[in-house]
Amino acid sequence: MHGQHLCCSKRLDTDIPDQVLMDATQTFYANLIVPLTPLFLKKAEELTGLGLIEKVKMIAPAHGQIWTDPMKVIGAYVGWATGTSRKNKVTIIYDTMHGSTKILAHGLAEGVIAGGCEVKMFNLHSDERSEIVKHILDSKAIMVGVPTINDMPYPSIGDHLYYLKGLRFNRTGERFAFTFGSMGGKGGAPKMVAEELKTAGFTIVGSQEVLYVPDASELDTAFDAGKAMATRIMG
Repeated sequence: MHGQHLCCSKRLDTDIPDQVLMDATQTFYANLIVPLTPLFLKKAEELTGLGLIEKVKMIAPAHGQIWTDPMKVIGAYVGWATGTSRKNKVTIIYDTMHGSTKILAHGLAEGVIAGGCEVKMFNLHSDERSEIVKHILDSKAIMVGVPTINDMPYPSIGDHLYYLKGLRFNRTGERFAFTFGSMGGKGGAPKMVAEELKTAGFTIVGSQEVLYVPDASELDTAFDAGKAMATRIMG
């Protein structure tokens, strides 16, 4: 634990820009430590109970920079493990075939921003899942969108859903989820994705599906859904 996937000639945490170091540490935690959250909290509690945690002077992980300020990374881990460091932030994840689901994603994002929350948006076709889950870690909600193809969710979402199930984000506090997408036939992808997200530990709070390209009224609905999500996570 307490490592990073960094390859630098410098050995100590003080030799690396803080933003780079903590960003890499968050990526490491989100992709590798989340499933081990109960174990980390148990060990942290044991060390605290024995009065040892304050006596740790240095942490030298198997890979990554050496921590000369151990409480900095321990504090970050506790925040991620308990969910107390999560922000009023929504991570939007989507893929699109002809641009319609992308349009919905932007409508939702505008609503979240209007509601006063931070937004991070990722395209499943081009963005790395390790980067996506780094942002899910400190988000209070996610919004996931894909079109329906052959009466099933667009296949790129499958990779991400299986990854989320393995990470078990429910171990780091409740997170809300909203699903959306476009269809050209009978549809159904948002509801299917919602069921998968439930098993991954997310609380589903809504869904939106449109036929072909969203019209002005449907974009207003997306905007309102984004704003409602902002209100929910800030409330």
